[in-house]
Amino acid sequence: MDDLVICTGMSVLDIPVRGLEGIDPAHEHSRVKRVGMNLGGDAVNEAVVLTKLGVRTKLYASLSDDNGAKALAMLLDDAGVDRSLCEIRPGTTTFICVPVVLANAERVFISAEKINFANDFAPDPAKIAGARVVTLASLYSQPYTEPSRALAIARAAHEQGSIVIADVTYDKAKGTLDDFAEVWPYVDYFFPNDYEAGLLTGETDPEAMADALLATGMRHVVIKIGRRGCLFKSADECFTVAPHLVEPVDTTGAGDNFCAGFICGLLEGRDHRECCRYANAAASICIQHDGASTGIESRAQLQGVLDAY
Repeated sequence: MDDLVICTGMSVLDIPVRGLEGIDPAHEHSRVKRVGMNLGGDAVNEAVVLTKLGVRTKLYASLSDDNGAKALAMLLDDAGVDRSLCEIRPGTTTFICVPVVLANAERVFISAEKINFANDFAPDPAKIAGARVVTLASLYSQPYTEPSRALAIARAAHEQGSIVIADVTYDKAKGTLDDFAEVWPYVDYFFPNDYEAGLLTGETDPEAMADALLATGMRHVVIKIGRRGCLFKSADECFTVAPHLVEPVDTTGAGDNFCAGFICGLLEGRDHRECCRYANAAASICIQHDGASTGIESRAQLQGVLDAY
């Protein structure tokens, strides 16, 4: 088994908007600072960043056959991402999202109501064969709205000796922690933010959140706690790593870059504290740029941030 990472999950075409101060119906045309077209979706973002960091990575997602998918394929190829595992689902629709970046660099998302999106598919466990790391990005979202789909991939990855990493996109409308009860024992590293971990566990303190998550059977929990950095906890370790503080431009994709940075550290044989430093550094690069995966350029760039941490 080599150092191959397979990122499974959702693909999205992002149309980011920056500088929208409001829409005046009296004016037909509203000017904003920027409108772009970027790659999106947790699995895609992780795959792009890992590829730029020099990690051998394959994306396993589902694509439509519409014009949005053609744009996605072009952008993935430009980023050098190996999409040989991706499935084409004719007659489906590409998920298109409009992230509107606010003045404080936070964002709101605009997307269509649920229709026949290409992301709603059952990933094939046979396609993750040989991977040292398999990511499930993100639980509670397509294609992992169905726990059985996540279970099939996580179990197959665990049985072949892969490191299983799971991210999450969660709000109260998406279910409960117990919905994925069969999945958690196969998860080696879980990456919620403190808001998601709080909703999932009902706890208010990050360490208590981590304890509740570890009680499900997962092995390590890494909770992103904003300007405080991240909390790492397992049966053997518990510590907080401070962030690399920068002035944010756009926080879209920060969590995905965080996850990719952590994976990069793991594959380089770093200890968990150092992996968290890699993760924080990657996230800090991300939020200084427009777009979810446009900030990271190379492993050398990440090293420069680590050296200045």
